Amino acid sequence: MRYRQSAFAKDIQLAFFKIFHKVPEIKTNAGAKIAEWKKDPQVSEAYNKLWEVDDNNLTTINTIILKVMSREAKEDCLKPPIIAFALAICCTVLNPRGKDIRCTEEIIKKYCAIFLAQLSAEKIPSKNDIMNIQDDSRYANDYNDNNIEEHSENDIDEDAKLFE
Repeated sequence: MRYRQSAFAKDIQLAFFKIFHKVPEIKTNAGAKIAEWKKDPQVSEAYNKLWEVDDNNLTTINTIILKVMSREAKEDCLKPPIIAFALAICCTVLNPRGKDIRCTEEIIKKYCAIFLAQLSAEKIPSKNDIMNIQDDSRYANDYNDNNIEEHSENDIDEDAKLFE
């Protein structure tokens, strides 16, 4: 299961850099280099584009997801668990307030739970949602790991199981 998540996360990151080819790639975990990279105007512009909405869809994140999915899976891939996971990956890497670019299981689960709750309530996540979460860490702690797994096994399809 973790292998699938890790492979999907890497594919999302690769697709992101292909779509936003002006964003310089970063291959370091050094704090100073990450902070400098996140201040790059191209990175900020890409982060802002993540949240562009058109006809009730997050168009940029959907484009990233469609680029990652196999031809057979494209028809059915824009489901809340997949969108939440892709948003969590992209937010972790690009968010200008974030100090890291590593997509740890802890932070991805936390962001996924938040985004999945919003998407399940038919609310489209926004840039301000993630900024508020980072400003008030208590808000993020309100969403525990169980929020992703509250549904019975019968209610969750194979795509959703990827993110448990």
